[in-house]
Amino acid sequence: MIEVTHDVDFIVSCVTNPMVWDKLTDDGAPELYYPPLGSGIMWVRAGDDGVFLLVEQNHVTYEVHTILLPRARGRAVEIGKEALKWAFANTKAKRIITNVPETNQLALRLAKKVGFKQYGINQKSFQKNGVLHDQFVLGISKEDVCQQ
Repeated sequence: MIEVTHDVDFIVSCVTNPMVWDKLTDDGAPELYYPPLGSGIMWVRAGDDGVFLLVEQNHVTYEVHTILLPRARGRAVEIGKEALKWAFANTKAKRIITNVPETNQLALRLAKKVGFKQYGINQKSFQKNGVLHDQFVLGISKEDVCQQ
């Protein structure tokens, strides 16, 4: 079930899961992580499989950060598609974008299988092991999801 969550403990447990944290960054220690909260920020829970962070960029565009736990393997595409449908139905989003580090090919494949299309590269915008890497910029529009 996809729904808004305010359960900070669950969010933190998802983001700091060792199998997830290793893919995110090396700019900080997991024990110091606290999720961003506030206006324009929405955490969406996908049952016990993980969370999505939706950040409002403007009145029609949201950025999504996907945090799925290893237990979601084999169902990640289905969960991602369900979350996109939920986001377009429950926010004012007309477009959702995401940035995927070149170091995370699994996330890139997932984004494309869910329906995101790559439209750019944000150069040297992600740090992993002290090295700057590019991120792929992808997006999907409400019409694309409604036609699936």
